[in-house]
Amino acid sequence: MKKISIWVCISVLLVALFTGLACADGLELVESYPDDGRKNMSVENMGVKLTFNNPVNSEENKAADPGKYFSIVDTAEPDTPLDIAVYYNPDEPEQVLVLYSGEASLQSTSVKEYKAWISGDFADVDGNTLGQDITISFTTINQKLNTTVYMVMMAVMFGGMFFFGSRQAKKQQADNAEVRDEPFNPYKEAKRTGKSLEEVIAQHEKETARREAKAAKRAPKEPEPEIEDDWKEDWDVDGLYKVKRPRPISAGGGKYITGRKAIAEARKAEEERLARRRAANKKKK
Repeated sequence: MKKISIWVCISVLLVALFTGLACADGLELVESYPDDGRKNMSVENMGVKLTFNNPVNSEENKAADPGKYFSIVDTAEPDTPLDIAVYYNPDEPEQVLVLYSGEASLQSTSVKEYKAWISGDFADVDGNTLGQDITISFTTINQKLNTTVYMVMMAVMFGGMFFFGSRQAKKQQADNAEVRDEPFNPYKEAKRTGKSLEEVIAQHEKETARREAKAAKRAPKEPEPEIEDDWKEDWDVDGLYKVKRPRPISAGGGKYITGRKAIAEARKAEEERLARRRAANKKKK
C-alpha cells in the first residue's frame, strides 16, 4: 500500500513538472519598437520590430504570406491594410521586422495614428503560439511642420550670429580707428562734412573726452603708496610745498600738448573773421 502511494505521488509531481515546463515554454512578445502608445514616430521606413522569448525563424513562418500573421493599418482606413514585408533576423532568431513596402510615400503633413496587428496563431519553431492577438498603436509626426520649425530656428540662429558678428566687427574697427587717431584739423573736417567750424570743434572735444574716459576705465589702477607712521610726523619738511590753487603743467616747465590751445586759437580766429564779415556787411548797408 505504501509503495502504491509513493508511485502515485511521484506521478503527480512529474505531471505537474512537465505541465509547468510546457506553460513556461509558451510563445510571448517580450519587446516591440515602437511600443504601444508611442508618439512622434517618423513615417520614413515605417515599420515595427518585434522580439519574442523563443526563436520564430522557422521555414513555415518565412514561407507564409506577410498578411497571415502581421498587418499595419491606418486607423482612418482600418479596412485597407498597408503593403508590408516580413523579415527574420538570422543572427537573432527571436526577432521579426515588419516593414511598409508600398511604392507610394506615406503622408507626412499631418499627425496620423497607425496600428500594428500580430495574430494569436503566430508560432515559434517548436509550434508554441501566442494564444491571443496583440495590437500596438503609435502616431507619426507632422514632418512638414517639424521641418518648417527647424528651418525657422536655423534662420534665427544664423541671423543672430550675423548680427552679433557685425556688431563686434564695427566695435573692433572703431577701436582700431581710435588707435590710429591722426592730428585733428578743424578746417579740413568742416570742409569734408559741410558743418560749421564750431560744430566740428564741439564734436571733436566730445569725442576726445569720451576716448579719454574710456582709456581711463581700461587703465589699471595703481595702488596708492602707503606712508609709514614715522614719516607722517615729518610730512611738513623742507622741499615740500602746498599750493593755494591748481596750476597748469606748463607752470612747472611741462611741454605736454593736449591740442586744446590750438582749438581755442582756431575758434577765436573764426570768431574774429565772422565779426569782421558782419562789420563789412553792416557798412555796405
